[in-house]
Amino acid sequence: MRLLKRLVTLVWTGALLVIGCVLYLVNPDTVTVDLVWLEIPETSLSVILFVTFFIGVITGNTIFFIASLFRTTKPRPLND
Repeated sequence: MRLLKRLVTLVWTGALLVIGCVLYLVNPDTVTVDLVWLEIPETSLSVILFVTFFIGVITGNTIFFIASLFRTTKPRPLND
């Protein structure tokens, strides 16, 4: 069962990478991101999406790590 979970995760990650590459190659549109305190010059839409995804992954992992430090109970083992 563990091997199946890893295989599914590997396939899902590979699919995301392929979709990102296709989006990068097919979509040459440039966008300008104008935030209140920051204006990013014209950049490819796919680069903006990739950076946003990467920042979200790093933020999610950081929050999960901090939350796991404050865990008071031990996790129960999974029934594989």
